[in-house]
Amino acid sequence: MCEEMKATVQNCVQSPRHSKEALNRLNQAIQQLKTGPRELEKAKDVEAQQDVASSSAKGKLAWLEAALQKAKQEMARQLREYQELMIVKLGLDFEIATYRRLLEGEEQRLCLGLGAGSAAPGSDVPGGPGVCSRGPDMSAPSGVCALCSSAGCAGGFGCLGLREC
Repeated sequence: MCEEMKATVQNCVQSPRHSKEALNRLNQAIQQLKTGPRELEKAKDVEAQQDVASSSAKGKLAWLEAALQKAKQEMARQLREYQELMIVKLGLDFEIATYRRLLEGEEQRLCLGLGAGSAAPGSDVPGGPGVCSRGPDMSAPSGVCALCSSAGCAGGFGCLGLREC
């Protein structure tokens, strides 16, 4: 019996300790349950802020993509316009070169066909190669320049605007 009493006393002494520990655990659980909803609300607020920021970023991204697409279309339009202008320029360059060759050929024909005093293309006459450096054609019946039909023409701007006569 003595042993039973000792065991009962020991159980009674240990029982409050166990009860106290259990009570502490329950208090901690209660505290966690009280703070849980607050933390959950904070988490929901953070999530809502993230959703707003995400939708704002998505909107900005969509706007930037639209601006990029518009810029690409504008660049493609300008490239087509540039290519069209280059085709026109090349055509004009070709036409200018053709007229220049025709004009030079006509000048040479007129200069070579005048007779005495005319310079052959490439000769060392003042004015350089290919330039007809004579004054008015005195052998002509009227005494006028064969290129511009002007008496006393010394070439210059009035004579086809390019070369001396």
